[in-house]
Amino acid sequence: MLTLDGPSVTFEQARAIEEQFVCEAAQIDDPDLYMRQVGDAVAHRVALLVADAAPLPNESHGPVMPGPRVDVVAFVGGGDNGGDALYACATLADMGLSVAAILLKRKRHTRALRAARQAGVQVTDLKGGSITTIFDSPQLSLVAFAKVWIDGIVGIGGKGALKGNLAEAVEYLNGFSSLTRPAVVSIDVPSGLTDDEGRVKGAVMRATHTMAVGTFKRAQILAPAAQYCGALSLIEMEWTGLSGFLPPDDGASAAGPVYFYEGPGSGRLAQVPAFDDDKYARGVVGLVAGSDTYPGAGLLATRGALAAGVGMVRLNSTRRVQDLVLAAEPGVVMVGGRIQAALIGPGLDEDRREDALELAQFCGHCGMPLVIDAWALDLVPDLADVINPEVTVLTPHHGEAARLLTSLGAPTAREDVSADPLRYANLLHEATGCHIVLKGPITVVRSFEYADMLRDQALLASFINPELDFPDLDSMEQNVVRRDSTVVAPTTTSWAGVAGSGDVLAGLTAGILARPVRDEGALPGPDGKAQAVTPERLATAVWIHGRAATMAADRYDGRAPIQARDIADAIPEVFAIPGF
Repeated sequence: MLTLDGPSVTFEQARAIEEQFVCEAAQIDDPDLYMRQVGDAVAHRVALLVADAAPLPNESHGPVMPGPRVDVVAFVGGGDNGGDALYACATLADMGLSVAAILLKRKRHTRALRAARQAGVQVTDLKGGSITTIFDSPQLSLVAFAKVWIDGIVGIGGKGALKGNLAEAVEYLNGFSSLTRPAVVSIDVPSGLTDDEGRVKGAVMRATHTMAVGTFKRAQILAPAAQYCGALSLIEMEWTGLSGFLPPDDGASAAGPVYFYEGPGSGRLAQVPAFDDDKYARGVVGLVAGSDTYPGAGLLATRGALAAGVGMVRLNSTRRVQDLVLAAEPGVVMVGGRIQAALIGPGLDEDRREDALELAQFCGHCGMPLVIDAWALDLVPDLADVINPEVTVLTPHHGEAARLLTSLGAPTAREDVSADPLRYANLLHEATGCHIVLKGPITVVRSFEYADMLRDQALLASFINPELDFPDLDSMEQNVVRRDSTVVAPTTTSWAGVAGSGDVLAGLTAGILARPVRDEGALPGPDGKAQAVTPERLATAVWIHGRAATMAADRYDGRAPIQARDIADAIPEVFAIPGF
């Protein structure tokens, strides 16, 4: 089962839960309690970014631009998001940094503004006017030379696209930041993100870092909006993880809750082998991958499966592919036999159809996990009566998803999927019943598992209130239900979008599913067997792949191209991360 800090929430849900806690703070005469907590968390993150920033060029012959200089400049709107920013400015000034705040609205949070002024923050009040007055004055140096910008213009209270001077400000600032390259820290959400499904409407602040308050918001983690968030982190508040406090999502889809997957804790799904584990006990993957047309895909899928930590890979492919694979991985076996999971599709062509169909039929008959990727996705309509959706995983990219939906009777364009991947991942699941890993800049895992809801609620209650006795799980009556959910993997390096990257992910996914389930608390599925295919297992594979790509790119400071082989090479390094 997923063990994250609760699902991501809609803006309406976020506003409701925050209002509840803010009202409670007001009752004890401290209405800004949580605002100060947010401001302090932002300030400490900003201080680290200032310390890490490259020094400004030496201006020994005089400044190239006259005017005041500061370490940090905040752009402040008129609501609570602006109050968060002003309290962050006050804390930063108390820490000894030079800080400026530019007020964009006539309305402002008076108590937070007073705290900022008292701390020595330089305040520039535009009084609701155009930001172009800054760009036409010596005050421009505040913006041009600040190492960090704080985006406190509009938070979760915004609805619809930005308008007027706020839209103008965001557009100007985005253009200017592309020249000066400051770190841009958005509080809760980048200003202008207001759509729960990740759609972008109008001007949006392009952040390098976004600090979500209390909970992750759907707009932060879904494409295409996620590209505006940069590195996403969570400011833990009193309501973090308390999903039971959330009001119902009236617009919730059949996809169930949407989680943001960060990876910690997933190591229990990728444990070091036990003392007496042989190659069969560690898991064996069967692959039908590669062809004379696309031989490299067979090698990359094989390497992805091996990197998952399985004991053996069995590869069914052409002689050319076999020779290529054995030259790189001599431990791969080219004959059939016992397996625990299978993959069909990477690099196949029509000549390999029968082999792919045969393995799919075998998995369907045995109830064995099956990953269907790439070319083999075109076989899904023909396999509808053969495969077992409970343990079958489809791993399309946006173009393949559109083609598959079209073949299933729902005409879809690639651009449609790219604009709303959450919706189309759910449509694919509804059309096939299978688990879906929709690959893209943001990968969406639409999946399900079986869980004991009463047990989970008892565990949550004992966690929230430690004074309660820990529940006796053995004596509790089981209440097992299917639980649907969607898991969004974090954005990885853009260098990962190369030929063969998806082949590595498909092999890695099959390898993770082949490994034994050793979670003592896991419930069996409807067939009484341990659940090999779960949202967390699939998200773990995606996270490992993304982290490996990032680590490969980081060898060159993220500035040089990587290839699919580099991603496969880095996967063992991810397993070796302390705490993973």
